[in-house]
Amino acid sequence: MMALVITVYSLPASGQKDSSGIYLTATDFRQGKLSYAINYTIEKHKIKDNLLFNESEVKVKHRGNIYALKKKDIYGYRDTKGIDFRFLDNKACQVLNKTDKLILYELQTPTSIGGKGNFKFISTFYFSKDIQSTPQPLTKANLKAAYPGNHKFHDALEVTFKDDNDLSAFDSFHNKFKVVHVLEMNQ
Repeated sequence: MMALVITVYSLPASGQKDSSGIYLTATDFRQGKLSYAINYTIEKHKIKDNLLFNESEVKVKHRGNIYALKKKDIYGYRDTKGIDFRFLDNKACQVLNKTDKLILYELQTPTSIGGKGNFKFISTFYFSKDIQSTPQPLTKANLKAAYPGNHKFHDALEVTFKDDNDLSAFDSFHNKFKVVHVLEMNQ
């Protein structure tokens, strides 16, 4: 009689799609390795990045303990909705895409409108050539400076985008940001 043994391995929180935690480094981000990680469908914790009196810290409530981490010392985090953020000047920018060629980020800033308690979010877009590079404002001039020898890309930027505001457009046909597609087609 032959017995069939099946071993089931559970993935660490960093390998699960329902995970939340802190990316300590750019390499951790690339590898999907989260510290202070949980599976948010069955566990609870809090990551607070917008502290009123100390904008330079992130507080993580993890398994009953509270940890204060300096934003300048960590790369970013994944929230309990599965959205990744990277820190730029102590502000959390949402990572819009994960590619090795051109990464886009969005910073939403609340702006007061029309009086007391009324505000809306204004989006500012950034990019980096890779996960290690410091994000910079998403402009045609900055893109050209980031890819100085790619004149096909420079020309395509001028033909494809009327102004800098168009650079954050999403291309639903190709299912990616248009500027990323333009770069890929002109390398």
